[in-house]
Amino acid sequence: MNAAERSSVVINYLLENRDVFSDTDINIILSNMNIEDTLYSIPNVVLQLYDELGILPDEINSYKAFSKLINEQFNIKDKNVVEIGGGVIPRLAKRLSLMQDRGTVVVYDPNIYLNKAYYPNLKLIKRKFFPITNVDMADVLVGLLPCGSSYSIIKSAIKHNKDFMIALCDSCNYLEYFDGYEQDPDWPNNFINQAAYAVEENNMGKLKVKRLREVGLQYPIIYNDRG
Repeated sequence: MNAAERSSVVINYLLENRDVFSDTDINIILSNMNIEDTLYSIPNVVLQLYDELGILPDEINSYKAFSKLINEQFNIKDKNVVEIGGGVIPRLAKRLSLMQDRGTVVVYDPNIYLNKAYYPNLKLIKRKFFPITNVDMADVLVGLLPCGSSYSIIKSAIKHNKDFMIALCDSCNYLEYFDGYEQDPDWPNNFINQAAYAVEENNMGKLKVKRLREVGLQYPIIYNDRG
């Protein structure tokens, strides 16, 4: 699909689904329609929409790559997954839900579009996730670029002894019992070291680190491995 065809598909979707995105998001989408630009500069809302439309190339599809990694590590076909920060269109959650036989996927995001036509095993919750949010029924907590909610995911996972996987972004910021990262140029390594200590201290296995830079995930992916 060439750039003109892609633009036509996107604009038609926006005209037919005007209530999905805010005016700000629409402006971002219209201003960043050339995905041949620098991969790391493509806004998340653009990637969500392109994946929803089936026009996001596999080689830069972080939703496809990250969902595959989650499934390889945790085998989610019969697991209950909670995603934190799913975005306006919950593309990661939709991909995860299609990998399941009996499990469920619950998504928290204050900006999520509540489309009731999604899959029966997918539940959308339009509010912010906090460490005190009830996750008793969950098996795995995940986040794809959840920014400051990375802290909430780890704190909740440790408090409730849940597995987790997070693709970190550049806005992890303050983390309460972790060091403050807002002014820390080496925050990824410090964050990882603190997370590794917390995982081992709470008998949740070992912290593992992977990278998926090739699909635009600039920062590390961290998860606990009980094996």
